[in-house]
Amino acid sequence: MINQPSKRPTVAEFLADRIASVDKTQREIAEECGFDHPNIITMFKNGQTKLPINRITTLAMALNVDPAYLLRLVMLEYFPDTWETIENIMQSTVLTANELLLVRSFREVAGEQDLEPLLLNFDAVIAIVPA
Repeated sequence: MINQPSKRPTVAEFLADRIASVDKTQREIAEECGFDHPNIITMFKNGQTKLPINRITTLAMALNVDPAYLLRLVMLEYFPDTWETIENIMQSTVLTANELLLVRSFREVAGEQDLEPLLLNFDAVIAIVPA
């Protein structure tokens, strides 16, 4: 049986999960991010307030997550039209470290040629097959 990709979590769900899994208090997380009051962390994870874009990197580092992934979650939830416009203008997307590894692996297998990937199952499997 093939596992289906899970639904994208909300920013609040993602933060609540990560905060619960790190070995830090909310006060420690808030201090690492430069927040004066630790209750802001509770407000983020409960979805009561939005995570400011300028705090994505520090919060990602405090929670040991890829900042590019957190940025994408924030932008897709809070500013989806803006995110789409940015990606369209840049003709690119922000890659997480794991996604970048996949791209580099594809290039290596492709011998730096611009090969078309063969998608065996769009929902679950990506194959890199040299021509």
